[in-house]
Amino acid sequence: MKRILVWFAIVISSHLCVLSQGTLLGNHTSYGRLFLQSVKSCDEFMCRFNEEEYFPILNADDSEVGLKNFIFLFDYKLCDGKDSVAFLQELSDFYHVVRINNIRLSNSSKDWYAELRADFLYKKKIVELGIVMQYETAPTGLPCWQIVGVNGLEKIGYRDTTNRYAISPVQHESLFVELDDDFKRLTNEFSMFRGRNIELDALSYFFALVETGTLKFQGRVLTLFHFLDVPSYVFSVKYHARNIANTGWLISDYEHVSNEEKQVYLKQLLGK
Repeated sequence: MKRILVWFAIVISSHLCVLSQGTLLGNHTSYGRLFLQSVKSCDEFMCRFNEEEYFPILNADDSEVGLKNFIFLFDYKLCDGKDSVAFLQELSDFYHVVRINNIRLSNSSKDWYAELRADFLYKKKIVELGIVMQYETAPTGLPCWQIVGVNGLEKIGYRDTTNRYAISPVQHESLFVELDDDFKRLTNEFSMFRGRNIELDALSYFFALVETGTLKFQGRVLTLFHFLDVPSYVFSVKYHARNIANTGWLISDYEHVSNEEKQVYLKQLLGK
């Protein structure tokens, strides 16, 4: 194991130069090699994660092929500023949790989310929000993506807080005239007048702003995939466009977390 980690440390610390030699675009041979090495889609990422496919240069008969293949699914820049051997030991520990728990990624997983980071125009300002989607089955039986959450709404005044504004207990005697002024002065905080046990739903808030034209879509920024399938870990995947072997849909962030921390991560992702 130590020999493998040292070898990969050399590969990582040299920015995968060993593997990327000859992969710079310039002829059909190099382009073909780069194409094979690239993780070209999220489905291909899942296949490599599940060891249904392997990074092209690896030998399927190698007893350590699974670990080596797993390491090549990470963005090499995650190693920046870290001790290479220690970093690769972290990945080895991560891999063994995957193997021990027989984790397999799939489209039908309830612990897999897509997040579209997008720009919106709100009151003449551009704000970036995260639209979170999950794979579901339509009534027709066909698979599809459905929006299940949105994050970043605090940038435009959304407040899911226990704090509340109060309306005078005798306002019914004056036909609630006080609300005339509240509607004018507290427009951006009016949700704080809701009942103590009434929750504010971020997704409904988002849909209302979009449907009234208050929040206008401007363009896509990037797409992330979030995976919570592995016990004690969360990780995200995004696309890296490079002319070296370490390219395509790769793990761009990962965390070793407790069950409680994983739930916090999910709530923040969904904007709850």
